[in-house]
Amino acid sequence: MKTLSFSELAISNGPRSHLLDEYEQEEPGEGSEDEWEQVGPRNKTSVTRQADFVQTPITGIFGGHIRSVVYQQSSKESATLQPFFTLQLDIQSDKIRTVQDALESLVARESVQGYTTKTKQEVEISRRVTLEKLPPVLVLHLKRFVYEKTGGCQKLIKNIEYPVDLEISKELLSPGVKNKNFKCHRTYRLFAVVYHHGSSATGGHYTTDVFQIGLNGWLRIDDQTVKVINQYQVVKPTAERTAYLLYYRRVDLL
Repeated sequence: MKTLSFSELAISNGPRSHLLDEYEQEEPGEGSEDEWEQVGPRNKTSVTRQADFVQTPITGIFGGHIRSVVYQQSSKESATLQPFFTLQLDIQSDKIRTVQDALESLVARESVQGYTTKTKQEVEISRRVTLEKLPPVLVLHLKRFVYEKTGGCQKLIKNIEYPVDLEISKELLSPGVKNKNFKCHRTYRLFAVVYHHGSSATGGHYTTDVFQIGLNGWLRIDDQTVKVINQYQVVKPTAERTAYLLYYRRVDLL
């Protein structure tokens, strides 16, 4: 289990944290107009809230949901269903070398220290995120630009291995949907990669590799230059560029 201080959550994953936002709005167990009580596996109940986006053709392609559950001793679990367009993957840890490592880290339970209630009483809370609804196109955002306590930003230059074919394991899914997703609904194929060139977080250059269906092969796009490449060149690590965004399409929709 990961351990974070409540103050660190504000900067650990960028300018703000989902968990910080949730607790600034209301404490676990408090009422909300958009909440309901849900009975899960083993008859465990939780208070569930849902935030959603306006349904459009874009959300129908890229929109998914995560379930963020906050655990507090002597209180019901507090769950929030949050929409996403990209899954933001923290890759700071030395233990994270692959996309699968980053996905497993995403759903690992976090212990949060230093949270106090409105009555100034310090309580122990923990949080876990799981995948509630997978989109037709899954965009993985490798978080290479890390905010520092001093207010600056640094780029993480490390190789993260990513597969052409990606299966989202059942362990990453929310308990209520684990057995509702067939393997074909959890299996994706890479069709585009956006790279960042350079060592600085404040500058650099972006290029893209994209799978062209008519060509049945890969193209590398660098401004006005377009050239044919092979699949090995897409997944092969290089010193001058680092993968930043990974685009996967569900295989049953190919």
